[in-house]
Amino acid sequence: ILCTGSMPAVDWMGSASLADCEKVLVTQTKPPKAWLGTPAEHDHPDLLEIKGEPRVLFEGSSRDAASTYPKNANVAAMLAIATAGLDQTRTRLVADPSATSNKVEILFKGTAGNIEVRVEAAPSKTNPRTSAIVALSVVKAIRKLCCPVVVGL
Repeated sequence: ILCTGSMPAVDWMGSASLADCEKVLVTQTKPPKAWLGTPAEHDHPDLLEIKGEPRVLFEGSSRDAASTYPKNANVAAMLAIATAGLDQTRTRLVADPSATSNKVEILFKGTAGNIEVRVEAAPSKTNPRTSAIVALSVVKAIRKLCCPVVVGL
């Protein structure tokens, strides 16, 4: 069981991907401090001093994002598994000095339809790399296992 975490519309995109995916892109934007302890800290020594415009820390496949940033790119991995696959789904990871939340922007284009989703999730109080909604998603998944009526699989 993979919990959807902070990614809405996974049922729709998973269904739509059965036809054909032309483009799947996820952009995860977080405050610079959320990237501490990741390769971004080494690659961008001035990470905490970023001013002005957001900075793209990573751009590539969801497979590479999940391998390089395993504690930050779980949304990218989930989206990829549910849709076009880890190599075809594109991921952009961004540090934004003005961000006060963890933002996820999803673009899906396919023959069954197109969707754009934007979420601004409150960061976890104990781990700024993730969103508070992730723990609630785990609770929801457990409830689905024992409920007689389940919405979304």
